[in-house]
Formats: sequence, structure tokens, C-alpha cells
Amino acid sequence: MIPRLAPALLFATALCPLLSSVNAADHPNIVWIVSEDNSKHYLKLFDENGAAAPNIEALAAHGITFTRAFSNAPVCSVARTTLATGAYAPRLGTQFHRRAKPVTLPADLRPFSATLRDAGYYTTNNSKEDYNFVKGPGVWDDSSKTADWRNRPDPAQPFFHMQSHAESHESSLHFDVKILESEKTVHDPAKVTLPPYFPDTPLFRYTFARYLDRMQAIDGIVGDTVARLQEDGLLEDTFVFYFGDHGGVLPRSKGYLYESGLNVPLVVRIPEKWKHLVDFKPGSTTGGFVSFIDFAPTVLKLAGVEIPASMDGVPFLGEGTTSAELVARDSALAYADRFDEKIDLVRSLRIGDWKYIRNYQPYQPDGLQNNYRYHQAAYREWRELYNEGKLGSDQRQFFEAKTPEMLFDLSSDPHEVRNLAYDPAHQGTLLSLRAGLKERLKALPDLGFIPESLLYDEATANPVAYGKEHADEIARLIDTADLMLKPFGDSEGALKTALASDDPKIRTWALIVCSAFGNEASELTDLARPLLKDENSLVRLRAAEFLGLIGETDPRITIIDVVNHTNHPVEQLIALQSAALFHEHSPLAFPFEASAFTSISEEGEAGRRIDYFKGDWLGKEAAKKKNAKQGKP
Repeated sequence: MIPRLAPALLFATALCPLLSSVNAADHPNIVWIVSEDNSKHYLKLFDENGAAAPNIEALAAHGITFTRAFSNAPVCSVARTTLATGAYAPRLGTQFHRRAKPVTLPADLRPFSATLRDAGYYTTNNSKEDYNFVKGPGVWDDSSKTADWRNRPDPAQPFFHMQSHAESHESSLHFDVKILESEKTVHDPAKVTLPPYFPDTPLFRYTFARYLDRMQAIDGIVGDTVARLQEDGLLEDTFVFYFGDHGGVLPRSKGYLYESGLNVPLVVRIPEKWKHLVDFKPGSTTGGFVSFIDFAPTVLKLAGVEIPASMDGVPFLGEGTTSAELVARDSALAYADRFDEKIDLVRSLRIGDWKYIRNYQPYQPDGLQNNYRYHQAAYREWRELYNEGKLGSDQRQFFEAKTPEMLFDLSSDPHEVRNLAYDPAHQGTLLSLRAGLKERLKALPDLGFIPESLLYDEATANPVAYGKEHADEIARLIDTADLMLKPFGDSEGALKTALASDDPKIRTWALIVCSAFGNEASELTDLARPLLKDENSLVRLRAAEFLGLIGETDPRITIIDVVNHTNHPVEQLIALQSAALFHEHSPLAFPFEASAFTSISEEGEAGRRIDYFKGDWLGKEAAKKKNAKQGKP
């Protein structure tokens, strides 16, 4: 165990790099090589349809391959926040991408790199952070494009080094379709195997092949990093982790709680000197479940540093951990909330080969417009084919309303296209997973059930304390949301009570449940219509949403009024989400004109929605990408 430092020294390390007496001979080095936006399905090591990756495969030959490693969130900032803290984002209030306001971590929870640094490690990050919390001092010795273990002031000092690589990022598939004729891929598009939910078109085949090429570029980076460690004589002193930072990045992956968005590649190379810390033989493969909440405590365990009780994860490597314990681990919790301007609330629980997805706003299709996502040509083609009626049933699902619950048997349906939630033969499994998820969400407690605008106003200074203080209220909101899981007749009485509640959050959720029932809840119209004039803007919005979906009112009047008269940027964004829903996906014709919205900044997430209504969103996204490459604002 590395000696703990006195409080005065801890404060000092937050201000300047630590020259520690800790010796690398007594503690392993740890390196994380992180590829952006790729699930495991693009590497042959994990999937027969993936790309060969000899350097990653060489890591596996000297280490452990984890076939069931999961990001808890399918998008960068939320996933990386989970990695940094070892805690569930909805408990910390860090579940939104992009954050409207960074939150403050509780005093007893620091990024694990800061804990390592306090204990004497030289910690470096090259260079992506993307945290949803206030970073604070002392997190890294160096976090920059030049950060490197080779820069440590004392060669005898143990180090933790993280490096991220964007060669596999979503933007690598933001190409002009003209290149299909001019830029050939290494992988043959004719030989790729597409998932059944994709249309089989030349564009989808080319996009898939191009991404396989990207994964081979990542493999080259892994090889270069390992070679540098070997050149420095450090390879057998260093645990090397290779993993993806979440799933992706063809359509229906990044941003969604399907396995393609969550199940990441993970390989850990075991150094000869420290093999006694791992209860696996080199070349092993395990199907034990590990999630991003487990990575921080695992690193601390390997380093011999005390794991804070405030972390939610459990180490899967290190002294005292066993392969039998890991193999027995069989569950993973995941969450999806707002991604840029697109808002949804989805939670999932996987136990073994059974996957349960809970859609809390099921009337919102997965394929609802998200400008950055649709910069990928394959996304646009998929939607065009849907609008033209040219897709099969598995391929149409992405653009249609979801069901409140989804249940998949991944052993027979790895692509999650056959929903068994309403199959009587599987009701026992459904009820078990439903109860298990509800129990976990209440235990967090899950701040996703509080409107983001309210969290913005009341919770960011101390979200964990806020969650504890409002735990009973959050439990009531979850129970209200779950009224949509019963037959309408069984929920009608409780819905009437909820619609008349003194708590606007209860009224809001009751209206969301009404929207989930759709026309079944039309007899509650007389209770919902007065809520169009509710004093709470989100209640008014949800009333318009419900009444608009069943054709009882033109929702544009209320939506436009909320957008134009609220002073709250997050309320504005929530209302614009409803506008996008009716603009594109309602069976009723409620198109919006950008000119109807006033006083909206062209920057930020709300601006993306206005670009969409103007029809020039694609050009704006291309310009943003070009400016970012050139370092322009």
C-alpha cells in the first residue's frame, strides 16, 4: 500500500506536481489507450465481422480479453465522467451531453487520477477530458497534447497515463457521398456483414468498410504505444488497457442503449512483473461483466491505493480479486438522457443474456433529428428510405414510436430487433428485470426524473446531497412514470390524481404517461386541457404534447409561447425538442417555421434546433467541423 499523505501535503499537491519518494519498483505503471466511439463489433478479436487488429490481438495474447465490458452511457462526456469518478452519472447529476452547467462533485469523491497523484503517481492525460463536473485542481500532473509518461521528473516514479484517439470518432464518417467513387476502402464493402436493422445499400456497405479501416488505424496506434513502452524498458512493469470510450458509430449505436452503443472492446495486457496481482493466465478470455464504474476502483486496486467508499464500482483486477468472482458478475446498468439538442430518458439493465430497456418517453422515436448525428450520410439515407416506404419491419423501428418496455434475449437476438416484452412466455423475466431496474434507480437516486431545468437551478452545487434530500420525491416520480406499464384502466384513477397534484413534477410526469398511452388516454382530455394554462411552463408544454399527439389541439401555440417567453435556456431546449417531434414525426401535420421563435441564440443546442427548422442545419454542422479543425470559434 502506498503511504497516504498528510492533509497539508494533499493540499500542496493540488497546487504543484508531487516529487514523491514512492518508487516504481514497488508499484505498477498503468496506461490507458482509448479509442473514441467504437463498440466491440468492429474488431475481429470480438466479432467475426470485425477488422483484424494484430497489435490489439498481441495485447490479448499477453493478457485478458473482456467480451462483456460496458460503458454505462453511450456518449463521450457522460462515459468519461463515469470513468473518471467510478460513480453513476445520474447519481452525480452528470448525465447530460452537452452539459448545460458543470456540477460540483461531493467532497468525498475526486477523480481517481487525483487520488493516484496524491498517493505519489505521476498522472498524465493526452488529452481529451470532456468532463461534466467542475474539474478543480490536482487532477493531473499534465493534461495536454504533450502529456507523456516520459516527462515525469523522476524516472523511478510510477505513472498512470491515459491517451485518447479520435481516428475512430464519429466525425470520421462525416464524408461527402461523392467519395464513394474516388476513395476506395481497404476493406471490401461487398464483403461486410451488415446488422439486420440497416438497409443493404452501397452507402451503408461503404460506411461500414470505411469504419473497419479506421479500426486498423487505431490498431497501429496501439502498436506504437506498446513499442514506446518497450523501448523505455517499461512494458513488463506496466498494465496496458485498450478500450473504446463507448459504442458507435454507425447509426443506432452512439447515443442509444443497444449493445452497439454500450458493449466496448476491452483488453488488458498483464506485465510479467505484476502477474501476481491478476488471477488470470495470459491469453485468457472472460465473459464476466465489467462496467465503466469499475475502471477507477480497478486502477486504484492495482496501484495499492485505498478505494473511496463514495465510488459505485467494484475492482475486477488487483490483489485479492479472483477470476471466479469476475465470472460470476453478470449485470450492467446503463443510462441515456440528453445528447446535444436531442432529449430522451432511457435506462437499461442487462443480466446475463437478457436485456431490459425502459423508455420513459416512448412516443419519441430513436431517429428524431439530432443535427450532428445526421451529418453522417448513412443516417440521412436511412431516413429517406423510411420516408419513401422502402424499409422492412426491422429497419423501420428506428423511426417509429417505441414501446415503454423492451426485452431482448441476446443469445438468440444479438441485434435487439425482436422485442419480447409483450410475449406471455417471458413475463416472469420481464417483471424481474423491471423490478430490478426500478430498485436500482430509486437507490441511486436517479436525478434524471427531475427536469434538467430544475437541476440547473437547484442542484449543480451539490447534486448528490440534492438527490439524497429529494430521494422520496424521486421515488414518487418513478412510480408515476411507471403508470404507463399497466393497462390504462388500471392506471386511470392514479393518473387523475396525479394530474391534479400540487407538485408540478408529478403533473408533468402524469402528462408524459398520458402521451405514452396516446389515444387510450383521450378520456382524460378534460383534465389535461386546463393544464395548457398551468403556471408551470413544463406542465403547459407536456399538456400541449399530449393533446397534440391525440389530435385534440394544435400544440404549436403552446410550444412557441413557452420557447419565446421562458427566460430559462434549458426549458427553451426542452420545448424545442417537442417542436422537433411534431415537425418531423407526428402523424399529424404540425410543421414549425424558424421565424416563429424569437430571442434564441444561434450558438449552442437551441441554435441547432433553429438551424433544423430553417433547413440549413447540414451546412452549419459542416462549417462547425471545419472551424474546429482550424481552431476557430
